[in-house]
Amino acid sequence: MKLPDIQSSPHLPLRDWQQRCLTQALQQLSPFQPHFLCQATPGAGKMLMAAVLAHQLLERGDVDFVLYLGPSKEVISRAEQTLAEVTGLMMNGKLGARGGCYTYQSLWSRLPVFQQLGAQYRVLLIWDESHHAGRLPGTQKGANVWGQALLILERCVTYTLALSGTPWRTDGKCLPLLRYLDAQVSVDDEEDDSALKQRLVPDFVYTLQEAVRDGVCRTPYIWLIDNSHIQLTMTHAKGKKPPKQKRFSSIPHLLRHPGIGYADLLRHEAPMARVLTQGVAKLAALRQAQTSAGGLVVASDIEHAEEIAEWLKGQGEDVCLVTSQTPNAHAKLQAFRESSQAWVVAVGMISEGVDIPRLRVCCYLSRIRTEQYFRQVLGRIIRRMGLHDDDCYLFVVNESLLCRYAERIADDFPDDNAVVRVIPLEVASPMPGYGNTSPVMPLDSVTLVEEAIPASVTEVAGIAFGTSTATTATSTVSSQWEHDVAYSQRFSKHLATLEL
Repeated sequence: MKLPDIQSSPHLPLRDWQQRCLTQALQQLSPFQPHFLCQATPGAGKMLMAAVLAHQLLERGDVDFVLYLGPSKEVISRAEQTLAEVTGLMMNGKLGARGGCYTYQSLWSRLPVFQQLGAQYRVLLIWDESHHAGRLPGTQKGANVWGQALLILERCVTYTLALSGTPWRTDGKCLPLLRYLDAQVSVDDEEDDSALKQRLVPDFVYTLQEAVRDGVCRTPYIWLIDNSHIQLTMTHAKGKKPPKQKRFSSIPHLLRHPGIGYADLLRHEAPMARVLTQGVAKLAALRQAQTSAGGLVVASDIEHAEEIAEWLKGQGEDVCLVTSQTPNAHAKLQAFRESSQAWVVAVGMISEGVDIPRLRVCCYLSRIRTEQYFRQVLGRIIRRMGLHDDDCYLFVVNESLLCRYAERIADDFPDDNAVVRVIPLEVASPMPGYGNTSPVMPLDSVTLVEEAIPASVTEVAGIAFGTSTATTATSTVSSQWEHDVAYSQRFSKHLATLEL
């Protein structure tokens, strides 16, 4: 069956990196090399490049249909819109369409239909956020469910285009359909759970450093909120022993205590309020010059998101809450995208692939501590809109892994001498102006030796931040002591901006 000819359709002009990637993909894709991986930093505009590639392959008759796979309904909705706008064709998978956009979750149920389509026509498969699929290193075996479906579908399609800003998996698995080379793993890599014994070979790479240099992405400033005077009071649950007190010089040192976890810390109002207060102040400063500038809060779960939204509303902020349980969540997110509303609070709906360029501030209060997720969240606030929005701000609790990820982002800017800086509150405030020009002091690296605490005895654990009269929240955990953590308001700190 002969399909209708493709008519040229106008689209936004491509950036230099998009044009270079497009040219290389058109030259490289062939029956002998049918797979292409574009690794471009989150926020750089991969989807537009992919849509133009799809249009040109359709126009010159190399493919007949386009299939797009993405991680969420929000992401595939935007992809469908971009593909339709660029190609001038319906991409909704309905009768008369020249393509369709689907989630990875739906792939297995639709696989027979896609196989039949590939058997009769030439198909381009675009699989976005490709790190969602995995397989064992050195083989196409051991793939996860989505990886298995992709391996089956790959046999039926003509070309594949993989898109990702973070093309690795935290479980150490490789991505299917892509090329890897054996590489010597360094000592540092062996300590990293995400390190692979095989190294991915992308076909095209566009880094965050290049994107900032080209004016495609904003310069990110990452503030790690900490405290230098933390007091831990340990009280026996039955009052049989006198209270014991311990002091900690930072949150990383506190979190080495076996009875206090990072996820628990996020749920207490004081550290949550410290992070949010800084974000609110920074966004207010940015909105004086850019009234549409927005802020994002990434919460740990739905209940946590609701608590955060209530806290922000209590401060007089205009808040949009979107979670998987929010009625018409996608419509609310679209309304937020087109409005000038200040804040949006979510759990996972805006963590990757979602394009809201007016977002310039993010408060990271997620319990997820992987570098991939951290970079994906940062990618939500780095895409530029114009000439006067060249910076963005990420506020995070100073936890050791998150600090390491921040330092690695700094390493992406070797020519700019990006460093992790400690900014005491009493010396300078991060709120006015842009960037950081304040005097700095070195990051504390004191090693704390913890006392052994039996885990077999039930205790009541409470964490209080602020003054000694602060109310203590209680919950049942397994250990011997009651914990009362008091944070000095005077010595509250903002650890470390990455002055990129």
